[in-house]
Amino acid sequence: MNVTAVVVAGGGRGEVDALTTVGGEPMVVRSVRSLLATGLIDHVVLLDVDARPDALMSACSGLPVSTRSALAHALSGIGPHVGQRAGTTAGDGPVTAGSADVVLLHEAARPFAPAALATTVVTAVRDGHEMAVPVLPLVDTVKQVDAAGLVQATPDRSGLRVLQTPLAVRGDLFDPLLAPEPLELARRHAAAGGAVHTVPGHSAAFPVRSAWDLELAELLAGRDDG
Repeated sequence: MNVTAVVVAGGGRGEVDALTTVGGEPMVVRSVRSLLATGLIDHVVLLDVDARPDALMSACSGLPVSTRSALAHALSGIGPHVGQRAGTTAGDGPVTAGSADVVLLHEAARPFAPAALATTVVTAVRDGHEMAVPVLPLVDTVKQVDAAGLVQATPDRSGLRVLQTPLAVRGDLFDPLLAPEPLELARRHAAAGGAVHTVPGHSAAFPVRSAWDLELAELLAGRDDG
């Protein structure tokens, strides 16, 4: 099975985004390198949800990436051995269904997700699962509240999980319209009766979306680089 990798590079309207540096390196670069480190792919598509193709290509200079502002068709034609090279022209040329037997979908906002997570979810799909997503047990106590904000119940958290990326999905089940929200893709698939297989997640695959998250990420980068 061929694997097509997509990194959602968004968040340009907030205080932290795909181009924010962590440990001196943009988050999108760290996320791309993590997927390439699996050895499963040799090209990554950047889903440019904020219309910044030049900035993304500049940040990823020297890496085998291209950009798309939308994935209007089922991904294909950008398989691991198709003639894609670093510095390929960005654009929204039609990407027709065919070679993407597995789509590996990741968020640039999770720059420290280990390469092993990507390998594990792809392996799960290759083994016959429709979709695979990393999860962590929910450790915080959660409460159900009513419209007035009053606590009504304490859900049993033993069956609750926090979803992460990268996730993998069989190519023919991939919905490109949901690509900017990878975890929504998993939710919709499960709600429609599809099977979403879970694999053990990793604490380092947390999303960096706020200044607080960024501070934690910098500490992690310092530890890894030290």
